[in-house]
Amino acid sequence: MSLVSRTRVQISRTLGVLLAVFALACLMGYFVVRDAINKTLEHEALVVAEIVASQASTARSVYSTEVVGKLAKDGFGASAESAQQPGHVPIPAQFLKLVGEASSRQADWLYQYQPVSKWNLAENQGLHDDFLRWAWPQLEAQDQAAPATPIQWKAVSRFETQNGRRVLRYLSADPASQLSCAACHNSYEKRPEIIGRRLAAGVAAQRQFAQHQLLGALSVTIPLDKAEALAGNEIDTAMLFFFAIFAASFAALVWFKLKLGLQQRELLQTEHQLAQAELESRSAVLELEAKQGVEQAFAELSTFIQAIDLHAIVSVADRRGRITHVNQKFVEISGYSREELLGQDHRIVNSGQHPQGFFEQMWATISKGEVWRDVICNRSKSGDLYWVDSAIVPQRGAEGQIVRFVSIRIDISEQRRHEDALHYQATHDGLTDLPNRLLLLDRINHAIARAKRSESLIVLFFIDLNKFKYINDSLGHSAGDQVLREMAQRLSRLAREGDTVARLGGDEFVVACEGIARADIELVGARICQALAAPVAVQGESHTLGGSVGVAIFPDDGEDTETLLKRADIAMYEAKSRGGSVLAHFSPEMQAAIDRRLQMEMRLREGIPKGELFLEYQPQVDFKSGTLVSLEALVRWQSPEYGRLGPSQFLPMAEEAHLIDLVDSFVLDEACRQMAAWAAAGHGWIRVAVNLAATKFSDPEFLLELRQTLQKHGVPEGVLELEVTESLALRDPKASLALMQQLRGLGILLAIDDFGTGYSNLGYLGSFPAERLKIDQGFVRGLSKNPQDRAIVAAVIQLAHNLHMRAIAEGVETEEEAIILFSLNVDEVQGYLVGRPQAPEQVESLFKQPTLLDPSLFMHADEVPVVLLVEDHEVSLEIMENLLASYGVKVVCARSAEQARQLFHQHRFAMAIVDQGLPGENGIQLLASLKQLMPDTVRVLVTASMDPLVMRDAINLGGAAYFLAKPIDAEALRAIVMKSCWNHLQQRPTP
Repeated sequence: MSLVSRTRVQISRTLGVLLAVFALACLMGYFVVRDAINKTLEHEALVVAEIVASQASTARSVYSTEVVGKLAKDGFGASAESAQQPGHVPIPAQFLKLVGEASSRQADWLYQYQPVSKWNLAENQGLHDDFLRWAWPQLEAQDQAAPATPIQWKAVSRFETQNGRRVLRYLSADPASQLSCAACHNSYEKRPEIIGRRLAAGVAAQRQFAQHQLLGALSVTIPLDKAEALAGNEIDTAMLFFFAIFAASFAALVWFKLKLGLQQRELLQTEHQLAQAELESRSAVLELEAKQGVEQAFAELSTFIQAIDLHAIVSVADRRGRITHVNQKFVEISGYSREELLGQDHRIVNSGQHPQGFFEQMWATISKGEVWRDVICNRSKSGDLYWVDSAIVPQRGAEGQIVRFVSIRIDISEQRRHEDALHYQATHDGLTDLPNRLLLLDRINHAIARAKRSESLIVLFFIDLNKFKYINDSLGHSAGDQVLREMAQRLSRLAREGDTVARLGGDEFVVACEGIARADIELVGARICQALAAPVAVQGESHTLGGSVGVAIFPDDGEDTETLLKRADIAMYEAKSRGGSVLAHFSPEMQAAIDRRLQMEMRLREGIPKGELFLEYQPQVDFKSGTLVSLEALVRWQSPEYGRLGPSQFLPMAEEAHLIDLVDSFVLDEACRQMAAWAAAGHGWIRVAVNLAATKFSDPEFLLELRQTLQKHGVPEGVLELEVTESLALRDPKASLALMQQLRGLGILLAIDDFGTGYSNLGYLGSFPAERLKIDQGFVRGLSKNPQDRAIVAAVIQLAHNLHMRAIAEGVETEEEAIILFSLNVDEVQGYLVGRPQAPEQVESLFKQPTLLDPSLFMHADEVPVVLLVEDHEVSLEIMENLLASYGVKVVCARSAEQARQLFHQHRFAMAIVDQGLPGENGIQLLASLKQLMPDTVRVLVTASMDPLVMRDAINLGGAAYFLAKPIDAEALRAIVMKSCWNHLQQRPTP
């Protein structure tokens, strides 16, 4: 089909579519306008009906009021036949005009209005047509039995056809507006003739109406035919006008379309001619551009070659790989001269960093004529390594065979070093420079693959440092970092070649040993424990930490990395539970214990809201009077599955499971509740100490919770004591001090708990507003065995008194411990010697006892002076022991300095008599040690030497107060003993 034919068809189709759209638009417009006008007429008719009904109701209401006024004076009611009915008044003429057809007989062209009622016996004013019988029940449905106020009636209407005319039927309620109207109608209904007529019509007789009830209705009929005919004529006229406009527009559009089609045909012909001319011109231009392009390409290629030659390493090799050309960049970076390179192959710069298969794959690729690209590590003449991003391009000759290889390399050594540095940072710990978890897992994975092939062992030693938290909290993070670096160096020195020492984070390390013999595992573990237990110098002081070491073996304990690491971790926790500084091998029982622990955690989580926790209270007694001064609340767990558990059996697990906050909230609330219960029972308010976890004190909502708990139970100030651990108080001294001052503002008493177990900052300790300093029971346990523990306890008691605090010792179980504590002037004691933790009901019996402890027992035992006698000669020892016993003192004997040192922590010596010539450590050295530990002890040196140097050292170093010569003068000995022991008793601190 030609272009002209296609154009004609297109025009015809367009005209047809436009004509159809025009006809459809006219038709739709006609119906839309007609529907809109009809709806408008209906709406206007409803408005007119509402107005007519409203005016009629208003008029009837006004005249009803007038009639009521007359009735009040003239009679019983209104009637059109008032002349024949005595006591009735005539109905006003205006009123009569509104209630008959006369009101609308002359207005048939506009509307018809008529009062109707179900109760009207007149034939033309009852429900005489279908509309009234349909509408009246709808009005009745709105009626009320005894309305107190006018009812809000809703008119009923519909459109229907009457005698071929479309009309609006409208029925509006006409209730009894006046009480007298209702009364009048009610009396009317009682008339015998009316009752008879009602019964004859089958209607309920003697119906009584109240004011505002439905008596009748106003029926309005509005014809719509004239208005619709008039509107239809107007619509037809308007549509003819619009159709004429649309037709003229359509004709104009068709003319413009035909005109446009002719012009388009002319333009197409012109365009074809221009295309032919342009094609001829373009051919000439392309030929010129091709020539210029070739010249430009040669120029650009020359520029590219120069740029590549300046910035890239370029070499050309023949098909055997012999170098035939190198640029200056190759010479500079390789360090070889051009003459040294030409004729050689590229193995001259081979670094040995790549496997043989790397280059075999390269030759296989370029031999097929394909471009090969990868990163190569080369070695310069000086031995330095450098990295290049290489691309080798094979070139074919005219016959299609490869004749040479062009290599273009970019030096990426600096980039590679940067990437290596980033990779190192990503795989190594920044503090210790050890491999981190990521690199450790990778190495273990590779080691497992090798071990499976060789059927060898892999051993993981999982290490956790002991007491690291104390150093980190007390001495600061810098001190903790120093310890971690030192431990990392020790472990690295122990590791064999091929072993991996890694830091997982915090104070956890792992040593992975590949190919280790089973017999060497214990030996390596012992060396690790020994290295961790060696003292560490931190800030000028020596600290011993130790570590807990867990062991997991491949393939015995797991065949994948995660399992091995997890089980080594489990074994480490087992070692820690044994006291630390030991080696523990993983066993299935440990996994079962972990599973039980998880089960216990779940049970505790469920048991807390079920009320399975309860408190017991342990008495705290004044050591000088023996009276009860306070109680410590101790939490217990009565589990249906595990039975009764003490705090050490579930609180560590609660802390790890983040349940400790719920436990602490229970302890705090229950302790306050119990205090209030005791007070209500007449026992008064007794001080109760509560020990909360460190996380509770760091909770920002803690103070609010504490205040609300005190208010809830009405706890007064000065009866609730919170125990703050030493490590928590000194972790952030300034923040701790601020918190303590806020607690004191709430009336809370404070005690420093477990004092001596951390690394105290005495400068801050003196500013803490605490009332009591608690001595950790670990030191109390060692009072009768370890002189260091006794010295620490004595120092803590003295420190507490200097800071105006009371010193309380916890965990006192034996009389020996109590005697020593009494001699050290402790203020209060707590422990099984005084009383075990008891239920609240049992505690109430303690309130009735005047004392819980008899201090006189410990006073009497401490009044006997104790004299230390150190003599290696058996006869001299026996003679002096008998003499001393006769003087009324208790004698403790030792035959060497070593034996004497073991007695230092067991007694508070009033006097020490030491022989100069002891085996091993001499007497002066022993007196010097005693001087430091017990400066108040009177020191006597027994010597046969008159050497002034001996005397000088005895006085200056040993602090000797007296000298005795052999043989011993009994009177001289007696005088010294009596004087020294009396002075000891007089200088003893008073209770």
